Amino acid sequence: MVFDAMKIKAPILPGTMPEGASTVIVDPPWNVQQNGNYGAINHYKLMTLEQIKALPVGGLCAENAHCWLWVTNATMEAGFSILRAWGFTPRSIFTWFKPRLGLGVYLRNCTEHCILATRGKAPVRVKNQPNVGIFPIQDHSHKPEEFYDIVERVSPGPYLELFARRPRHGWAAWGNEIDSDVAIPGYPVPKYSGAILPARPGSKNKEEDKNNEF
Repeated sequence: MVFDAMKIKAPILPGTMPEGASTVIVDPPWNVQQNGNYGAINHYKLMTLEQIKALPVGGLCAENAHCWLWVTNATMEAGFSILRAWGFTPRSIFTWFKPRLGLGVYLRNCTEHCILATRGKAPVRVKNQPNVGIFPIQDHSHKPEEFYDIVERVSPGPYLELFARRPRHGWAAWGNEIDSDVAIPGYPVPKYSGAILPARPGSKNKEEDKNNEF
């Protein structure tokens, strides 16, 4: 299915989440300290802090929702600011400990972090989840499969992942490397799945779809 994300005026979500996503994972392509010979720029196009902050993440989510935002050590402070701009309150930090000595300007990085933030009335489903995990490293920016199990244990569905690099059963996804289930105004991606259709019955975006061009 072809959408022109530069023409639509409001996000288009799949019919499986008529009120928006209750939980979203966001793994942005940060441009902070990622432009060198070993940086992420060698793997994909990067985004500025302003571009990331402008994403309508709040408009993709339900009134009561969780947002998990992946940050590097260099983008931790920006991550808190961006979450608040999206309408979420940072609550806790999950740390992925990588069993490998990485790069670093001052100290060598062996960790990556994901900030859990909430909006509205969105308590966690369990209260015995540790905030650290030791998981193996796979290909560049490939997040641990175990992390998704943790999110499903802690946070309510329906689930959405932004900047996804592979599909996951039971999740909607958006990104350059998959068939996206979401269309975001001003942020086109190469391909869209059949999960998003104009004016879906009962959709949160039914009225908004009337204003969109396809």
